[in-house]
Amino acid sequence: MIGAPICAALALLAAGTTSTAAPTSSSPTAPVPPADKTVAMNELPALADDPAVRLAMRGTPASLPPVTAQMFRLDGRTEAQPMFQFSIGDPFFRSILVGVRVEHHLDDRWSVAGHALGGASLLSAPIDVCTDSSCSGPEAGRLRSTPGDVRMMGGMEVGWAPIYGKLSLAGEKTIHFDAYVSAGPELLLERIAPDAVSGAGSRWALGGRVGIGERIFFSNSFLVRVGASEVLYSTRVRGHAEWERKLSVELGVAWLFGGR
Repeated sequence: MIGAPICAALALLAAGTTSTAAPTSSSPTAPVPPADKTVAMNELPALADDPAVRLAMRGTPASLPPVTAQMFRLDGRTEAQPMFQFSIGDPFFRSILVGVRVEHHLDDRWSVAGHALGGASLLSAPIDVCTDSSCSGPEAGRLRSTPGDVRMMGGMEVGWAPIYGKLSLAGEKTIHFDAYVSAGPELLLERIAPDAVSGAGSRWALGGRVGIGERIFFSNSFLVRVGASEVLYSTRVRGHAEWERKLSVELGVAWLFGGR
């Protein structure tokens, strides 16, 4: 008695499922896309076999590698630079020197250079010389036994330029530059008196120079150099041996010649 109603219910469910699954002639027909639109993606050109493109496909736009191509080459070229140098932070004398640097680039990173500079030294302000009664500005004669009155410099340097970069200015102009460090021996000519009452004389002093700076390229043969250097040298102040330092700023333009 109970099995008959259950069988009837199952038969009705099966009939409803069959009628729902079967499409009727009155239902609207869905539009079929044209054959040419279906294959349009297959007609697109293949991506170039570029490592950067493959890397970007696997990650985000930040995955793209930086541009590393170097447009302005230095390998095998000789650089000539008229240079201007002035010292900063001097306690007694500020040296202002002009000269020339010639640098030969062994490759795009390493170079050897020589330079020669000459000029004068000015009293470095502010300095006061005080007595028991008053203080006044110094006169050159009263500072003749103090160090720092450098009149000439010359030396050799080994340079290394580990960084080459590009800076885009509002998408209109791209500035190419490289950063370098250098070091080498230095020979200086200093004016100094052996004591406070003797006259000043010239003496040569041996030391070393360490520098850092940038080259800013404007063309294949013209660039601007900006740098800073510190010279450490040995001198004698009133009979005592001392080590002195000269921190200087260097400016100049340069031209490149030759090449491979």
